[in-house]
Parts: sequence; C-alpha cells; structure tokens
Amino acid sequence: MSSEKKKKVKLKKKNTSLSSLFNNNKFLLVFSFVMAFVIWVGVSADSGETANYPISDIPVTMELSEDAANDNLNVVSINGLPVDEFTATVRVKGNSVTVGSLTKSDIQVYGANLGNIVTSGTYTVTLMTKQVGMKNNYDIVSLNPSEVTIVVDRNITKEFPIESMFEVTAPSDYYKGNPDLSIKTVSVSGPEQSMQKVAKAVVAYKSDKELTSTTVIGGLPIDLLDENGDIIEDDALTTDPVEVDATIPVLMKKKVPVTLLCENKPEGLNMDELVVIEPSEIEIAASADVIDTVSGINIGTLNFNELSYGKAFVEYEITMPEGVRNLNNIEKATVKFDFSKFSTKSFTINSFKFENVPDGLAAEYSSYSNAVVRVIGPKNQISDLTPADISAVIDLTGASIGNTDVNIKVSVEDHDSCWVFGTYQINVTVQDEALVSSQTESESSSQDSESRQNDDTDKS
Repeated sequence: MSSEKKKKVKLKKKNTSLSSLFNNNKFLLVFSFVMAFVIWVGVSADSGETANYPISDIPVTMELSEDAANDNLNVVSINGLPVDEFTATVRVKGNSVTVGSLTKSDIQVYGANLGNIVTSGTYTVTLMTKQVGMKNNYDIVSLNPSEVTIVVDRNITKEFPIESMFEVTAPSDYYKGNPDLSIKTVSVSGPEQSMQKVAKAVVAYKSDKELTSTTVIGGLPIDLLDENGDIIEDDALTTDPVEVDATIPVLMKKKVPVTLLCENKPEGLNMDELVVIEPSEIEIAASADVIDTVSGINIGTLNFNELSYGKAFVEYEITMPEGVRNLNNIEKATVKFDFSKFSTKSFTINSFKFENVPDGLAAEYSSYSNAVVRVIGPKNQISDLTPADISAVIDLTGASIGNTDVNIKVSVEDHDSCWVFGTYQINVTVQDEALVSSQTESESSSQDSESRQNDDTDKS
C-alpha cells in the first residue's frame, strides 16, 4: 500500500473518532457548558460591565519604626480592641468578574505615618489601602474606618506568686491544710499600662462538701486581681501558665505523748521524780493508715552516764515521722531535771576486775592505779553508799599484746536508783600468758631463796 493511501486511512480513522464523540450526548452537554462559560467570561471582560462590592474582615497592619521596636514599643490596641481582632471593610468598584473574585488577601489596610511614634501613648492614625494581589482592574472607593485610635506601649513581663482563695471545710476531728499548688508563680505579660493594674495572681475554689481525705483539684484558672480585689478583664494581658492544679491536704488529728529514750538508766529509778518533758504531748495529723501506727513522738535518748548532778535542762529537736504533721508547730522539746530529792558522792576505786581476756594472754594494771568515780542517786541511797558497793570491771574483748588505756565499766551494786556520771579509763599492760607465768615463777623462786637465806641467818 502506498504512503498516500496510508494517510487517507489514518485521516479516516481520526474523523471517525471525533464523529463518535460528537454523537455522544454526555460529551456534548459538558462541551456546551464549558464553551458557554468561556464565551461569557470573554464577553463580560470586554463588555465594560462594573460592580460595586464590599470586602470585609481585612486585618490592619501597624508597623512602628525600627527605633520604636528597639525600645520594645508595640501597638497594643486599635479602637480598644487587640490588634489581631480589629478588621476593616473596603468597598471596591470595577469589572464585575474581577470584583466578584476578590478576597481580603488581595487588599492591604495599614496605618500611615507610624514612623513618627517613638514613645508610648494614645495616637490617632489614618488608615490607607493597597492592592497586593495580581488583579488590578478595579478601584478601591471607600475604607471603613478610615481613621482609628491606637495605643502604643511597652510589653513587659513580671512574676507573681500565686495565692489561693479556697472555701472548703473538713470535720472538726480532721486537719485541713493550706492548698499546695502545682506551680507557685505565674509569668504575666502585657503592656506597661495594663500591667500597672495587676496587684496579685490568685486561684479560687469553693465547695460546700466537707472533705475527709486529701483532695486534688485540677485545671484551676489563674485570675489577675487589681488593688481592690476585682478580676482584671484585659485581653492584652497573658499568663503563663493559664491554670494550675491544687492539692488540699485533709488528715486525721490525734494527741500523742512526747517520749524520751534512756541509756544506762538505773532499773529502780522513777523518772517522774527526776524528769519533766515540755511539752508533754503534741497534736499531730496524718492519713488514717499512718496515724494508727503513731503512739508517741520520741525526741531522742538521754544517756545517764552524761547526766551530771544539778543539770537544769536539755533541749531536743522534735522530728516528725514520715507522713506526720506537727500541728502545734513546736520545733523543740525541753527535758528539765529536778535534783531536789537527789544527792551525789565520789569514791576512789583501786581494785578492778578483768573480763573477756583473750586466750593465751594475761593482763595487769599498776598497783598505783585508781579512779575517782562520781555516783548520783536519791539521797536515802547515796547516804549509805560505800566503796564496797562500787564495781569496776575492765573488759578486754579484742585486746592484743601491748600497753594501752582502756575504759572501765563502773556500776553500783544493790542501789538500783543510782547511776555513775562520766567515763573512766585505766592503763593496762597485756602480755603473753606464758611469759607472765615464767616471770611469776622466777619471782617466786627468788622469794624462796631469800627466805632460806633469812632462815640461815636467824640460825646463826
């Protein structure tokens, strides 16, 4: 087949395809609509038909000079509204198609002559318009408002402690503490004039229901109050954070005695005759599961070996167990001593007993060693106390060979309300037991020889 015939065949196929499209009713409907719209647009654009159309909600741009910005000055309101909430309306006139397609993004409204503002204050500003879109075959015929009042001020930030204003109650046998806020301070920002109105920041909560357990209140808004205690309604002010959580401690109350542990206390001593604790009891608060475990508050330990005759008092810190509150807010307890029924006596001790001497070792102290010990007790027991009633023991547990000072355990026998004041030491020599034995035998042999010599002399 020749090339000319091939072209005719292809042309015939193309014509057949187009013919089939125009024979399709759906295609003809869509094609007709598109062509009608194109023709209408073309005719409208060239027809000179005009429209007058308002465009609203156009934001207003306020740009101060660089010097003002460096001085931290900002336009904080327009006609009494925050800048981002104030809008203007323009009316445009032009080709009906163009005007009908305009939006607020095609037009800019801005304040004129703002470069002259360099201090805070209130100013009257003329508004201007500008076409910023691609469409330009229209005119702006009016602007509403054309003039506004603006407030220029410095934005500042201050920190305020958050105060709680809570109205809640608890039963009389419960303790209700001050609310514990999750955040203690709030950062408040805004124009300087607005900030001058702020006296304090608060969170408020009220409940008619009595609380019987610790309660957490979430999402409490932070309010700003003026010096009269009124809430400040000023959109120019912002807070960070805007809300906080509060924990209201509600605990059970209980009174418990203040107690004192004793070390080296005589078994027969009546503490009530000697010691007075002030305060004798204290009021505490705790959760139900904790308060049942607390029968008293211990303030410390009194060591009788350190309690001298005539001592007036000793102070102890009052420390609360975990989870327990001191409702009396008393930080110290005083232990006072009454020695009116007591007396004291000193004894010189020169006889000591060894105990717990390690195997294979022997110990001795100098025959000149002694200790002057002081005993304190009720007058009736001290009066008939003798040195024979004093026991002095040297404990050599863990001792090794050598010469050293060791503590003496001094105790009073048969006088169960007396105690020994102070600590005492004596110098002790610890040696090998075998060496001590040989020295003892040698001394004994020498003494025997001397004795025989004396006998012979007597005979002569």
